[in-house]
Amino acid sequence: MLASNKKITRYHYTVFVLWLGLTFFAANYFISGRLMPFDPNMRLSGQDSRAVIKQVREIAALNKVNLSKTVVHFTSNECSCTQYSDAHKQAIDKQAKSDGFTVININLPSDLLTIVPSTPAILITGVVEELLYLGPYSAGLACSESNGYVEAVLQNYAQGYNSDLVISDVKGCYCNI
Repeated sequence: MLASNKKITRYHYTVFVLWLGLTFFAANYFISGRLMPFDPNMRLSGQDSRAVIKQVREIAALNKVNLSKTVVHFTSNECSCTQYSDAHKQAIDKQAKSDGFTVININLPSDLLTIVPSTPAILITGVVEELLYLGPYSAGLACSESNGYVEAVLQNYAQGYNSDLVISDVKGCYCNI
């Protein structure tokens, strides 16, 4: 019968450190490949809220639409990140509809040049079509509610505050247009 060797040698430590290092490198490589800037060309940087609404109106699907108390979801069929934000989008829709907002879904082609720099994105307007929010659902890989901005904007508006918020400098799972 073979005797078990319970002694930990330098070889064991070396293998463990190499395994740990390679695992960290691989995780970092795959995660950083999915983290994209929401507005890489800085289209939203320094934009006035009235100018943003005017440029949003240039999107054909929103040209003649009443944007009073409206939530507009911008998605793209070509964007794989949309699947990660679906649950968050449904939660936003539920809250928005209960607060009296109209919900519109717009599919943006990947070759359409608009004020919306990436998808998935969301626009929220108030009663007099003032900008409440334009940007991503949230930051991070999964676009989850825990990293979200939208819920805070809707809650603040329900309490009488207009955030007039444009988020552009954030990284997450986005597809640039």
